[in-house]
Amino acid sequence: MSAKKRFYKSVTTAGEGDGVAIHLDGRAVKTPAGSAVRLPTSALAAAVAAEWDAQGEEIDAGSMPVFSLAVTVIDRVTPQRDAILSELTAYGGNDLICYQDGEDADLAAHQAQGWGPWLDWAGSDLGAPLQVARGIMPVMQPQASLDALGAAAATHDDWELGMLYRATTLGGSLVLGLAMLRGRMDAAALFEAAFLDELWQAQKWGSDWEAEDRRAMIRGEIEQAHHFLSLLRDAG
Repeated sequence: MSAKKRFYKSVTTAGEGDGVAIHLDGRAVKTPAGSAVRLPTSALAAAVAAEWDAQGEEIDAGSMPVFSLAVTVIDRVTPQRDAILSELTAYGGNDLICYQDGEDADLAAHQAQGWGPWLDWAGSDLGAPLQVARGIMPVMQPQASLDALGAAAATHDDWELGMLYRATTLGGSLVLGLAMLRGRMDAAALFEAAFLDELWQAQKWGSDWEAEDRRAMIRGEIEQAHHFLSLLRDAG
């Protein structure tokens, strides 16, 4: 597919309705689905405008991560909010940090140190005590805990919910995703916790470049979601 040529000269922002729109030569930007792009904060709008303004003769969609995340929220999260919440609750039922090693004592101790505090936090702060499985056999979580996790996710608006979904699916843990959304950990801490097993194994046995590239890509995507979240919460 050929790249799309830059078709505009000026990029501006303007308050419209309940948000801030991006204008290219005075015309409002829309999503691929045809929805108006109205961003909830000036900081987020400025970041999206900067991405459009930085384009050269050809438009590189891969160089506009903030705009891409915004479009995902508008076109996919808002119309499917209930389905997103159901999927997140399902992640809570199979949360990464609930599955710990039952054979390697050193790894099990490392997992307990890295994940134990977040399991405690889920129980105390979210009202969602979770069972821990030793090995690969699935564990049934209390329905009350799953309901509490779903309720915690539902407190976030569509924009934050989109970033929660991103963090949860990238890291495999709703608990860790909620911890990031609630300011208990940053992107680096979420990545370290989500990939605790892999990083421990790589340190012990060595790693290969494909695994390192994959982890670097995921770490970058988690950082993008965290950055988007900071722009959402910038009231300046």
